[in-house]
Amino acid sequence: MRKIKDLDVNELHEVVERVKLLRSLGCSYGKIVDIIADEYRLRLSKATVIRWCKGTHDPFNRIKRIVTEPSPELSYVIGVYLGDGSIHRKSNGKYLIKLKVIDEEFANAFAESLQRLGVKTTVGLESDSTRVDRFYVEGSNKTLFQLLSSSKETLFSLSERYPVQFLRGFFDSEGFPTVNAGKTFDVKVGVVNSDVQVLKFAKKLLKELGIRSRMVKLYSKGHEFTIRGEVYTSNVDMFVLWISRFGDVVSFYENVGFTATRKSEKLRRAIELKESYPPAEAIRMWLIEYEKRGRGYVKRANLFKPPINSQREGAAGGSWPSPGGVWYGKDTREKEG
Repeated sequence: MRKIKDLDVNELHEVVERVKLLRSLGCSYGKIVDIIADEYRLRLSKATVIRWCKGTHDPFNRIKRIVTEPSPELSYVIGVYLGDGSIHRKSNGKYLIKLKVIDEEFANAFAESLQRLGVKTTVGLESDSTRVDRFYVEGSNKTLFQLLSSSKETLFSLSERYPVQFLRGFFDSEGFPTVNAGKTFDVKVGVVNSDVQVLKFAKKLLKELGIRSRMVKLYSKGHEFTIRGEVYTSNVDMFVLWISRFGDVVSFYENVGFTATRKSEKLRRAIELKESYPPAEAIRMWLIEYEKRGRGYVKRANLFKPPINSQREGAAGGSWPSPGGVWYGKDTREKEG
């Protein structure tokens, strides 16, 4: 048997209206409790039914309504959620939507989208001596939490009207530009995820924009990899969706792109060099501005003001340098529990 807190906003509205209708038909309060239990598998107290019928309590007072119709902001939030975002239901009744990333621009874009949907957010910088500092975004809203808990088919349906915004959110989370500056000069864009269904949806949206892509397995479950000196073992198969043909890479940059400056500028500069110079000259100029770090390239520190943390490499050859930035204020996030 369910409780009121288990209902989404639409279900709650339907139940309240049903209670009021039954009372108008002459049903006793006790009879209404039994009917609702049978029809909705919902446990209501007699006192709750009385308050609803007499109008002394509005069950929607503590639920902040937000925009849940398809929109650019909702598509972006869903794209982020299917990448780096997460949701968490706390024991105190809070329904959290969360994101932790190293790029300030990405954090701000996610926070702005949540706010436009009607979700109040907290943004700040989290310092951790064991890893690079990260910006966090945290909002609390039951309606959005329940929406994001829906099936992937539902999320895809809500997102496909605004494919660019969904793809921007997903690639902001899991995507990266990568450059080959060896014997040839090539640039491509990838996005990594363990969920084949999500990658196939992204591939479908890219195709609708005229951008070709291909999906390949990056590594299998049980694969070992090292992060900051620690060895980890993957518990899932991991896949990457590649945009490899140069015309498609350019189209991605012009129509989707990245929010984070470090990714956007890296892609922009690589495209500019490939379009403007022969391969040997493009390689020479690239290596003046970027240096090889692990499996990818990062901008040379002497060409710009160093960020607050040292740069680090990301999966599949993408590079994720730590961001510069400022503290936004007192840490008011909900504690885990």
